[in-house]
Amino acid sequence: MKLASVVFSLLPAALALPASEGTLGRRQTSLSAITDQLLFSITLPDFITRRNAKNPSTLDWSSDGCTDSPDNPFGFPFVPACNRHDFGYQNYRLQNRFTDSGKLNIDNNFKSE
Repeated sequence: MKLASVVFSLLPAALALPASEGTLGRRQTSLSAITDQLLFSITLPDFITRRNAKNPSTLDWSSDGCTDSPDNPFGFPFVPACNRHDFGYQNYRLQNRFTDSGKLNIDNNFKSE
C-alpha cells in the first residue's frame, strides 16, 4: 500500500515532465499530416467547419481574409478560400515547411478553389 501511495504521489510530477524528442517529433509529424489533410484533402465547406470549431486547437487558425483584395468580387465569395490559404501559409511557417514547393502547392490549391 505504501508503494502505491508513493507512485500516485509522484505521478503528477512525472506527467509534468517535458516530452521526449521522439514524442515531439511524432507530434510535429502528426500536425504536419493534419495540416496537409485540411489543406489538400477535405472540401472547402468541411475546412470552414473545422476552422469555425478551431479543430485541432494546436494549429493556427487566424486569418485576415483576402488582405487587400475584395471579399466578394462579381458575387463570388473568396473569403473561405483566403482563410484556407492563410491557414496553409501560417502553419507551414510554424512547422518549418514553408519552402518554394510548399508555397506553390498552397497557392495552386487556392487558385483551384
